Amino acid sequence: MDKIQIEASGARPFPLGTQVENGYVHVAFVSEKEGTARIHFYKKGKEVQNLVFPEANRMGDVRYIRLSGFAPEEYEYSLSVDGKPVEDAYARLVAGREKWGETQAEHVPVRYGFLSEAFDWEQDERPGYSFEETILYRLHVRGFTKHASSGVKNKGTFAGILEKIPYLKELGITTVELQLPDEFSEVPVCKGMSGHVRTEGKLNYWGYGPACCFAPKSAYCVHGASAKGADIQFKAFVKELHKNQLEVVPELYFEQDAGTPYVLECLRFWVQEYHVDGIHISGTFDGKAVAEDPALRGIKLFAGKWDCEPAGRKRYLSNYGDDFQTDMRKFIKGDEDQLRPLIYQMKENGDAFGKVNYMANTNGFTMMDMVSYDRKHNEANGENGKDGTDYNYSWNCGMEGPVRKRKVLELRKKQLRNAWTLLMTAQGMPLILAGDEFGNSQDGNNNAYCQDNPTGWVNWKRGQINEEILQFARYMIQFRKAHPMLHAAGGLRGMDYRGTGSPDFSVHGESPWYPQFENYRRQLGLFYNGAYAGEKGDCDIYMIFNMHWEPHVFSLPHTDGKWHLAVHTAKEECNGIFPEPELLPEQASYELAPRSIAILISKEGQTE
Repeated sequence: MDKIQIEASGARPFPLGTQVENGYVHVAFVSEKEGTARIHFYKKGKEVQNLVFPEANRMGDVRYIRLSGFAPEEYEYSLSVDGKPVEDAYARLVAGREKWGETQAEHVPVRYGFLSEAFDWEQDERPGYSFEETILYRLHVRGFTKHASSGVKNKGTFAGILEKIPYLKELGITTVELQLPDEFSEVPVCKGMSGHVRTEGKLNYWGYGPACCFAPKSAYCVHGASAKGADIQFKAFVKELHKNQLEVVPELYFEQDAGTPYVLECLRFWVQEYHVDGIHISGTFDGKAVAEDPALRGIKLFAGKWDCEPAGRKRYLSNYGDDFQTDMRKFIKGDEDQLRPLIYQMKENGDAFGKVNYMANTNGFTMMDMVSYDRKHNEANGENGKDGTDYNYSWNCGMEGPVRKRKVLELRKKQLRNAWTLLMTAQGMPLILAGDEFGNSQDGNNNAYCQDNPTGWVNWKRGQINEEILQFARYMIQFRKAHPMLHAAGGLRGMDYRGTGSPDFSVHGESPWYPQFENYRRQLGLFYNGAYAGEKGDCDIYMIFNMHWEPHVFSLPHTDGKWHLAVHTAKEECNGIFPEPELLPEQASYELAPRSIAILISKEGQTE
């Protein structure tokens, strides 16, 4: 049997947590409690040894030791001070939480694991997409493949996502965002007066709340006799996505008491240890400290709103808010006075910052529910409808919920085509909520935080039922990629700074160069001058919008080529898309159907 022993020299107080190096194990943890500090070792859940931290190995509230004589991957550990369990906020792995939703046992301290020292990253490289090239795909690790229709072997796990790589590549996304893949407790608990642990409240399916932010969630891993640890599985997950030119961005949530040193150390750790391409930081943190950290410079960092200036020349900070969702939902449902917000959202690209755009996200209606419900239906949450936002800016297109009426269904599909067109042609980074590309629904629940069931899971059958929605989404993703003017590096200025005779981006009304901004107007044209596309080159593009319930005729601006129709969201018979753009028989004007968007592209010398 191993004899674990404390080394007399070489101990260090930083970094906090546990590190395995050259056969030695460094342990450092923080506790304000006074008394004897111990580390307890376990095998198969049973304590086999414990050691006392020498009093000399203390720096402020940090206790630290250097250990030898054992194979750390075969052990688990816990910490105590004065005989009472102490949590290790910097722990790299958490043990005993392999089974999702399992209630914690009474009187049992939290056990932790040691990182495996060896992992062959081979020639792993980050794909390195610029913000202009990035197309985000946000998913819940469990909910993405847990539904029986997912067709994967390892449902609800990191490995299950890997089984969907061919699908993700065919869809055309570049970056997978993982909603909270760290070790949170999905079973809310509290301690009674006797110290007993009991469950309290509903299942925390989303995961926002207390967490061990350094550790990948073990319940999202595959388990069995030959299964590797959560650290190895997550590293293999990242490496495989990178091999397929897909980026990985975990979301990490920090509570108010986390503190800046903890946040910075955690962010650096995920970048260094797990090779992630970026991090979506949510909760409470010091944006200035994060932005100025040299170790994080160049790594994609997303947050609700940065309250500081980015350091360095390369853009790596991005604002992640719901302003695009709010403005564009209002626009497509035909609200008044929405033309100026439309122009802003189509043109804005964040300047020194990146900008994330989405039509739906975890908090709120899915895109399908956005066009199917006027109000939230959160009855299953058990909060008498008091939870979830009342401001969804949605429209059910005439009837609430599931319907069979053909006209309503056609209008909903057209509205979804409108939404996808806006999302994929606006300058900012588009974000897709997993399943929205084929009309996934949560049955009107806009706050599925506790719905670990088909309501909160992605239903892959929808991909067969709504195949035309998926087809349109794929087309618009590829259309965006094919046209640099729709994701221009540095954004659009609305100026003629190259002497071409017209600006890079201009706004028009039903007549060229005469936009009309009365509050009742719902018609607009946007012209993209392809001469500003740089080395890649692009054609002129003219987008025309009509969210009025009547058709409108637009006079078309001059272009050196001839206008061809590439997208028309009202064309039900061809699902709104023209893979081979269709020459317009009339080049001077175009009548646009009600509640629709058309995209015209200019082709030089094209004739019938």
